[in-house]
Amino acid sequence: MSSKQQHEFAKVGPTERLSFGAGDLATNIAWGAMATYVVFFYTEVIGAAAAAVGTIILLSRLLDGITDVLMGAVVDRTKSRWGKARPWILWAAVPFTVALVLVFCVPDVGPGATLAYIAISYNMLIIAFTAVVIPYGTLNTRITRNYTERSRLNVTRMFGATLGVILVTVLTLPMVDALGGDQRAWVITFVIFGAIATALFFLTFNNTRERIEDTQATDDQPGLRETLGLALRNRYWLLLFAIFIVFSVAESLFTGGTAYYARYLLGDAGIAATISFMLYIPALIGMLFMQPVYRRFGKIAPMIVGAVLFVVGSAMIAIDPTNLNLAIAGSIIRGIGRIPIFGAIWGMLPDTIEYGEWRTGRRVEGVLYSAGSMGQKAGYGLGAALLGWIMGAAGYSGLNDVQPDSAITAINAVFIYIPMVLFLALIVLFSIYRLEKIYPQVERELAERRL
Repeated sequence: MSSKQQHEFAKVGPTERLSFGAGDLATNIAWGAMATYVVFFYTEVIGAAAAAVGTIILLSRLLDGITDVLMGAVVDRTKSRWGKARPWILWAAVPFTVALVLVFCVPDVGPGATLAYIAISYNMLIIAFTAVVIPYGTLNTRITRNYTERSRLNVTRMFGATLGVILVTVLTLPMVDALGGDQRAWVITFVIFGAIATALFFLTFNNTRERIEDTQATDDQPGLRETLGLALRNRYWLLLFAIFIVFSVAESLFTGGTAYYARYLLGDAGIAATISFMLYIPALIGMLFMQPVYRRFGKIAPMIVGAVLFVVGSAMIAIDPTNLNLAIAGSIIRGIGRIPIFGAIWGMLPDTIEYGEWRTGRRVEGVLYSAGSMGQKAGYGLGAALLGWIMGAAGYSGLNDVQPDSAITAINAVFIYIPMVLFLALIVLFSIYRLEKIYPQVERELAERRL
């Protein structure tokens, strides 16, 4: 192996690997808030109409899909002494935190002005999130070409992502209550979370390196139209994009519905922290042991098993949605089922990038990697919109202490039944994803070309 190949296929040390994972810990402090509490905050604390909030979020996420692709193209054309991806992690860290805090600073104005502020501040966060998460994701493809090392990096980032979600979902409501329980308490809580996120982004920037040497000049990158054409010719990129959307819609519904489920089915909104803890703590622990599983069985088979377990856990909660013990046991099984999916799904994106280069001879990391973020955001946006629309159509109002039976039925649907159906759909999608069967050939022939 030449010195160039040794450099590009380098093993990644523990400090760099942990620093890379710190970036997903940072992003998921915001992502956990958007997925779990933002609709709850807007409807329960601010008193905004659920259906209107759902529409705002959906339209924002559609715009977000466009900005993801544009940001991917920007990353592909970036040239700096720090590389293509790393500088954006540095530049976007502070704006990201400022935008996160502004989401919770909704002024006390009329309903129309309130919705306008929600729309503007939420979109500011979406843009800031895109400016950091697309470069961060692209960095995974530029640290090393080593398949095993990339897999380890992905497991590390998913551990960080899970820890970030746990911090937000488990600590937010207790912190808010300790600080007074009002809107001011929400703002202070997310100032703290935002400061932590900024420090973690700086750590990622400082301790990671881009080792991949581009095969084409930065100014010789294909135009956006050609890049999209290359993406559409990549069958596994398209399939993975669909997987991201289905998975994210399901995640958005049951995480966004957790606080409603805890308050109106279990009788205490504070139980949402316990439910979230039971969902995410298995993933936090299980992620440490997934690398040998993927090495032995590949990624797809464990993901199918995980989806089956999620369905089983959902069915357990459905036996009696008002039973706390069943809710906890079902959430633990759901959490175990998410482990192989959450641990592998982002690691599949670099594989599709290598496949695209193998098929077309062109490597467009930024735009192709945006598929994951774009699919995730579109899925979460659609899920949040469905949450708002379903709750609104069912007669839910955050101003009422007691909800109608139709609203209780809707909460059961978004927390239990719709996610269960979507995970059954994931089993089908995983079954037709066969890239890992031909990946050794892809990797071997790409190495021969680079010689």
